[in-house]
Amino acid sequence: MTLTEALGTVRYVVDARGEKTDAILPVEAWKTLVTTWEKTLQLLEDQDDRALLRTWLEQRAAGKVDMMPLEELERDLEADGFL
Repeated sequence: MTLTEALGTVRYVVDARGEKTDAILPVEAWKTLVTTWEKTLQLLEDQDDRALLRTWLEQRAAGKVDMMPLEELERDLEADGFL
């Protein structure tokens, strides 16, 4: 099911004045919406990660980044419980 198809299956509950108060949709439509949201969030996170890496690489090329030996990084990560 596409996102457009999923949105087309939404049914609305209205109050006495005809105002929409709730939305009802089939489970398959809900799964499609959740999957679409998850994919969108992942794409946004990937873009953020690439931007951070690009900035870091530019700063490193300009000599503005402090570097540490890999062994020191591993010791720090082990001490902090990450390795």
